[in-house]
Amino acid sequence: MLKRISGLSKQVIDKTRTLLNTTDQPVQALIVPREDHDVSTKTISANALKALNRIHQGGFAAYLVGGGVRDALVGLKPKDFDVATDASPEELKALFGRNSRIIGRRFRLVHVVYG
Repeated sequence: MLKRISGLSKQVIDKTRTLLNTTDQPVQALIVPREDHDVSTKTISANALKALNRIHQGGFAAYLVGGGVRDALVGLKPKDFDVATDASPEELKALFGRNSRIIGRRFRLVHVVYG
């Protein structure tokens, strides 16, 4: 498994370097296809999946990103999940209502809490 993680990490680093060294193309997210990793929905909290589904049902794109994804890829149990979306903080607040609050002044983000 460690060899597979090492190979995946090298692929991500190489792809990132390629994207950063290319000035004529916008940088795009690296989406790892399902067949290239062992992470399943069982690894992801039910509440994180609920949040992703609600954002999608609201008509927006939503992706799991950050340390939770990293932890799941290396076989650790993630403690929290970050979501990147094209929805504005106000749109997310409207989607999640009382379960959410907008935090931050310069870089506003929405903190969604279940339970």
